[in-house]
Amino acid sequence: MVLKPVQQSSTAAALKAERDRDIAQAMRDYENEQCAHLANMARLRASRLENERAESKAAAPRSAKRKKAATETGRAALEHWT
Repeated sequence: MVLKPVQQSSTAAALKAERDRDIAQAMRDYENEQCAHLANMARLRASRLENERAESKAAAPRSAKRKKAATETGRAALEHWT
């Protein structure tokens, strides 16, 4: 078994420590990006749902008026034939 010189092993240890720090930093960056991405998706989804809710509320009175008009037209047609 050949022993490595002390300077060579300390350099290798320093490189490994630096690589480990880089890996940890990359994971933190990835997690922060994922968190920001999920927050943005949630914000956009809430906005879309709010827009859909507003559109359905705006469309509801029109459909009720159409239904009432159709019912009255149907009654008038029945009264005409009776």
